[in-house]
Amino acid sequence: MIKRLLKVFFKLTPRVLAYREFRNRILKEIPIDKKEIAEEAKKFVDTLIELGPTFIKFGQILSVRPDIMPEAYIKELARLQDEVPPAPFNQVSKIIEEELGNSIKILKEISSASLGQVYLGEYDGKIVAIKVNRPRIKEIVNEDIQVVKKLLPLLRFVFDESFTEIIKVFLEEFSRRIFEEMDYTKEALYLNKIKEELSDYPSLRIPSIIKATKRVLVMEYIKGYKVTSEEAKKIVDNRILAYRVFRLFMYMLLNKDYFHADPHPGNIAVDEQGNLVLYDFGMSGKIDEKTRNLLIRAYVAMIRMDADSLVRVLDELGAIQPFADRRVLAKGLKLFMQAMQGIEVSELELEDFMKLADQVFFKFPLRMPSKLVLPFRMINVLDGTCREIDKDFDFVKSSITFLEEEGYTTKVVIEQVREIVDGIWNRFRSFLLSYSQQQELINIQSGRKGSIITNYIPQMILVITIIFYAITKDIIITLLMVILALSIPLSGRKNT
Repeated sequence: MIKRLLKVFFKLTPRVLAYREFRNRILKEIPIDKKEIAEEAKKFVDTLIELGPTFIKFGQILSVRPDIMPEAYIKELARLQDEVPPAPFNQVSKIIEEELGNSIKILKEISSASLGQVYLGEYDGKIVAIKVNRPRIKEIVNEDIQVVKKLLPLLRFVFDESFTEIIKVFLEEFSRRIFEEMDYTKEALYLNKIKEELSDYPSLRIPSIIKATKRVLVMEYIKGYKVTSEEAKKIVDNRILAYRVFRLFMYMLLNKDYFHADPHPGNIAVDEQGNLVLYDFGMSGKIDEKTRNLLIRAYVAMIRMDADSLVRVLDELGAIQPFADRRVLAKGLKLFMQAMQGIEVSELELEDFMKLADQVFFKFPLRMPSKLVLPFRMINVLDGTCREIDKDFDFVKSSITFLEEEGYTTKVVIEQVREIVDGIWNRFRSFLLSYSQQQELINIQSGRKGSIITNYIPQMILVITIIFYAITKDIIITLLMVILALSIPLSGRKNT
């Protein structure tokens, strides 16, 4: 542990100090040499690769944290690859034997990543894909996380307390997620959920689970060609293929509870019939309905370049620091967006779009809620994959097409109108209840018992009205019922 701690400390310290200098300059709006920051970002990423699988994964998640990393670093982190040399086969076969016995015959290796390896095998007379944890990977990752946690307090001597707290929360989330990714029973759960939710999605194939333990996953083998390969492009036109991949992942994110969060080319294939095939569900997520609806609204607001709506949605998502001035933030967003005015939305490139988002998150008092990390990562990786398939792929134009196909723009308008009506109704209801309580107090003080009984009638009508509106949302009839309730105490006063 001590040896590893010292190595990580001496390797990362120069990179952290350089990062601090660039961060301070950006926050103070001091000009930065683009070549200088690009060179430092490359050194930072090279250091992460040298430190091994834990830090490679760490960098991959940092690549979608524009609230932590400036644009130049994010661009460099995006080149992090998961491919590493395979572990010796005798060590891997020992893990398979310990988990499943001798029931599986290994045929050949398919791929090797930082946390696991995939082999082609034979089980019960069928060709299968076998995913196996790398030898001692949990011990390696656990040691690295403990090292980073021991070094974390030193950041207080380098950064302000607020930033140190952001890193602490980030590390806790990373620690939980990386161990989940190594537990193949979790991956099997996500795969089955996504397969069930997408059972009626056209031209899509997802392998079936045959066996799953924490360290070994055995799946149906579906032969396919990597979506960026020439073979895939011969089966499906590259422009059509790029949009199909884009549409599938955005459909999962905005329509379903579970979504695949790692759409890099190695995880998506095309079979001989032109169907899309999904692999590797280790990085998947679940999203609740409220967050999903807010994401749709944020998505529409960004496409429309509506800064005010975007700020409101970000606030509801918990992406704005409590101390932030919302009006100033909206003005800041508008200033960034003004640079794009005069350009047709359909002609915008995602690179400019992401640059805008990166600048805003890094410079303004925004934060990345943990529930948005995977969706944001998925979108970022998805754009890169679609561009590899089709170099002319336009994320924004595709987004507009997708929004129109799914009717999201109409849904957002309806949702906004409903929120306005609900807000007005809630304020009106509070007024009515307050009014009824005041009437009751007046009657008690005046000793008119008969009037007290009379005044229970409007209260009962108000309760019925609230229930009626909650069920029907019918404003006209609701207002008529309210007028009826209010007329009773008024007529009672005239008669006394």
